[in-house]
Amino acid sequence: MINITPELAEICGIHVGDGYLRGPNKRVELDISGNVEERGYYDENVKNIFKKTFGIDIKCRFFNSRNTYGFVIRDRSINKFMHELGFPYGKKSTTIQVPEVIKTSSDKTIISGFLRGYFDTDGCLFLLKRKGKYREFKRTHHHYPIIRFSTVSLNLHKDIIELLSKIGFSKIARYLYHPKSIRENIKYYITLYGYNNTERFFQEVGSKNPVKLSRLLVWKKLGYCPAHTTLKEREEMLKSTEN
Repeated sequence: MINITPELAEICGIHVGDGYLRGPNKRVELDISGNVEERGYYDENVKNIFKKTFGIDIKCRFFNSRNTYGFVIRDRSINKFMHELGFPYGKKSTTIQVPEVIKTSSDKTIISGFLRGYFDTDGCLFLLKRKGKYREFKRTHHHYPIIRFSTVSLNLHKDIIELLSKIGFSKIARYLYHPKSIRENIKYYITLYGYNNTERFFQEVGSKNPVKLSRLLVWKKLGYCPAHTTLKEREEMLKSTEN
C-alpha cells in the first residue's frame, strides 16, 4: 500500500506535466524538465519537494539540446517507485493518467496537490479580450480569466475532470480538437471560465510557479494582463505598481 501525501501527489502532477520515465533495464532515469523561464520554480519548489519526499538533493541544469531546465534522477528505487504508482516507461503522452491512489482519494489536500503540480507544469492561466457589446476596456484589454488544461490522453482528460468535480467545480467546459493532419493526435481541452472559477482555483489548488503566479498578480493589480509578456516583464509591472 503506497502512503500518498500531498507532496507526493504534487510530484505526480509534476511528472504528468513535465516528466519522462526511462527503464527498467540499463538506462534508468526519471527526467523532469520544463520551459527555461521556469528556472525559479524548479530551483525554489521542485527541488525542495523531492528532497522532502525522497530525501535526495537534486541538481537542476539547462538542457541545451531541447532548451529546457530541470533534472535527471538515476536512482533505481525512485524509478521503480514511480512506475509502481502507475507511470509507464517511455512515451506517455497518449496513455498517461492519474495514479489510482490519487484518483480514488477523498482527501482534498491530495487532490489539490496533484492538480497544483499538473497546473504548474502543463496548465495555463489565460487573460482574454471580450468580443461584442462590451465596454471599450473589456474589448481592448486582456482581462477575462480562464484556467485551461490540454492533453492528448483521453484517460487523463477524464481523470482531471473527475478530480476538479471532487473538489467542487461544477461548471467545467470540455471540448475536442481534431487536427487536420492524421499524424497529430486529438487534443482534449478542459477549461474553467471566469472570475469566480479562477479565484476559487487559486484558493483551492494554488500555484508555486512564478510564471503562472505573476500573471495572476498582474491581473489582480491592474485588472488585466497583457498577452505575450515574459516573466521578467510582469515582475517589472508589479514593481512599478508598488511605487
